[in-house]
Amino acid sequence: MLIALSDIHENGNMRHASPQDAADNALVASIGALGVLQPVLVRPAPEGGYILIAGYRRFAAARLAGLQEIPAEVTLMGELQSELAQAAENVVRKPVDPVDLWQHIANLIDGGYSLQSAGAALGMTDRHIEQMQILSHIAPDLLEAMRGKAMPKWRILGTIASAPHEQQLTAFERHKHDEGTPPWASIAAECTAHRIPQERAWFDIATAGVVFEEDLFAEPGSPEQFTTADIAGFMKAQAIAVQNAIQERNEPAIMLEYSHSAQLPKLPTGWVYVERKEALSPRGKFKRAYAIAPANDWNDAGRVVDVVIKPAPTATKGTPGATNAPIRATDDMLEESETATPEAPEALPEDACQISKAGQDMLAEARNTALHAALRSTLRLTPEKATVALLIAYTAGNHSHKDILAALVAPDGTITTPEPRALAQMIGEALARSITITPPHRQTSTHLSAEYYNRSEWIGALIKADDLMPELDTPEFLACVGGRTLQTVAQNNVALEDLQDMPSKVAELRRWLCGRLPLWTPTHSGAPGPNTQPWAPKPEKARGEEVFQKMDKDVLAAQGNSHAGEAS
Repeated sequence: MLIALSDIHENGNMRHASPQDAADNALVASIGALGVLQPVLVRPAPEGGYILIAGYRRFAAARLAGLQEIPAEVTLMGELQSELAQAAENVVRKPVDPVDLWQHIANLIDGGYSLQSAGAALGMTDRHIEQMQILSHIAPDLLEAMRGKAMPKWRILGTIASAPHEQQLTAFERHKHDEGTPPWASIAAECTAHRIPQERAWFDIATAGVVFEEDLFAEPGSPEQFTTADIAGFMKAQAIAVQNAIQERNEPAIMLEYSHSAQLPKLPTGWVYVERKEALSPRGKFKRAYAIAPANDWNDAGRVVDVVIKPAPTATKGTPGATNAPIRATDDMLEESETATPEAPEALPEDACQISKAGQDMLAEARNTALHAALRSTLRLTPEKATVALLIAYTAGNHSHKDILAALVAPDGTITTPEPRALAQMIGEALARSITITPPHRQTSTHLSAEYYNRSEWIGALIKADDLMPELDTPEFLACVGGRTLQTVAQNNVALEDLQDMPSKVAELRRWLCGRLPLWTPTHSGAPGPNTQPWAPKPEKARGEEVFQKMDKDVLAAQGNSHAGEAS
């Protein structure tokens, strides 16, 4: 029945929820569009009119929406019964399963509602209803796996929903298992698409023809909010913009290749980096070098980096800015040569070699070429040596790992390859000393990336660290868990016959659950992977591989001869 709002009186004993402007405004908008769909509960008042028992927020929102009447259900309850009914509504109310909500929104859209009208009807903002509509397009098999379970993080859901159904299903089939919650973070990692953030663009976005789209699940204001999947178009426009900048700026500048290892422009031979903040003179010896990170670098694709460079003291022919004029002898040089008494050169150690700084730079570049080629050679870097190399790289420079490094590298430089079990134990010890889990609210460092915090999650998922979790159904931990969460946990983890005795009050429920949830863990190890293209070996030879081609063939030939000898 419909009752005038002026005839309903609020119960002075009613517990009011703390105000939430966004939620309250959304409820007012919903009631303004569709009216009050669920009647409030009232009882007759002795002095006339009615006393409100349940539905305070609907009653207040209807008054703000300008309604004169509200649907109400009248019940004959005493004061004590009314208070119990209010407690039951606040404590026992069960939220709608998110999957059902997403599908309900999809049905509204299919039925002719616009996103805006559906959002107003359900009390949601335009952005929220758009997010829900996107999530309703997750593949049905994945939605069924989510139904009734703890939901993945919002960003993970958005990443999965943005991928084609075929890609979602392929990742889901690869990672799902018979028991437990699917590793949604790993599934999302396979659904990640290669996109470049808008903030890296040097070109005019309005005229370049590169379309940037908003990711509704990204943090507003973050680099991931506006991105483009037009990688080729972005890289072309970026290159043109940098070349135009070089031509327009009143300073000497050049475009160079990008160095993956240094994340800087790759230095030409005979040039060195310079730390210089002042403007460059058009006729000076300094140049500004630009480089663009290539498209296959998912972390930095399209990023423009620039440094100041200058010719090394011994610049050679063919380098930018180097001169080929012969060095003229000055009077000081002649005077020194005439008066100096020639002396026998000082004897050098057998392993010593006099090389200039420019020569040291060239030598380091040659050694890097050899090192990288050897690292990419499967004949040289066997699985055992690869593990030792990674452990050396990880422990070197960390004082707390010095003893582990000493077990691998002797003072004379001898390298030891431990047995596999001993090597695994050393790796585990090194990781245990440095890998820790940081709760999300403490991940506030601005100079640490998400991958830094997630490394412990990935390692924990790899070695199934969840199996060693201590029991959390203790009074200390349950005191930190909200009432609605406790009810959901109880329904999912306590036997059905025992749920009949579940208390309705939160304080009693906490005491009742102690010792009843031995296998319950609120979270599981795992996090989304890096937003980048997975590495794959290139079919062509790595740079510098020809240096070892003949030697590798000799190794294979020697192995073949050895096997032939054994066979004979």
